[in-house]
Amino acid sequence: MQVACGIMYDNAGNILMGLRSEQGPNPNYWEFPGGQQEDNETLEDCLHREWKEELNLKIQIDKKITTTSCNDIHCHFFVGKIIDIENLRINVHQYIGFYHKNEIHKMRLFEGDKEVLDLLE
Repeated sequence: MQVACGIMYDNAGNILMGLRSEQGPNPNYWEFPGGQQEDNETLEDCLHREWKEELNLKIQIDKKITTTSCNDIHCHFFVGKIIDIENLRINVHQYIGFYHKNEIHKMRLFEGDKEVLDLLE
């Protein structure tokens, strides 16, 4: 399974994080929003689609920073910016917040996500 994850900054330099729903898989984990790549879709197209579906946001992808793998799930991490923050809508997560990367280190994250944070400038 290929998954695209977005580390997207607001104008203040904080990263948008989503708290996974209590009803879905892996409840109460904080995540970099994204989702599973569909057939005939690039990873970048996947990330744009997922951010629109989950958050009603348009994003600008600047670059891919790394890929992590666990149990046949390959997570591709991209860094970029949120274009239209005023359109934010919470469609999937139980909570959304903007945090400095030092704050994110203290959150309950998926295995490997803290190492991804360490790659950020």
